[in-house]
Amino acid sequence: MNKVCKDHEQCNKYHPHNIEEENYIEMSVLFKMLSDPTRLKILSVLLDDELCVSAICEILGISQSAVSHQLAKLRANKVIKVRSEGTNKFYSLDDIHIKELFECGFEHIKE
Repeated sequence: MNKVCKDHEQCNKYHPHNIEEENYIEMSVLFKMLSDPTRLKILSVLLDDELCVSAICEILGISQSAVSHQLAKLRANKVIKVRSEGTNKFYSLDDIHIKELFECGFEHIKE
């Protein structure tokens, strides 16, 4: 028996024919960025504040080279952004959607 969606307009919004192939590829890259535990730890400390590399290293107990490597990947894939102030660089989440994805994922695994 087929179930019929009560809100056809909402269902059709995400129908495969309404999403471009490029969007699927971009989403898979985003989810790949969220698939690494070190990257998730970095995101967790950036949820509510911007931080410099040394602060991220200190909070997480991870080497500067490891943090810098992951920050570069996250930045290249528009998960985080950087703000320069003199010689210092401060990292933060690219937008609210990244925070929401993180929080939804965390809530999902807690159930």
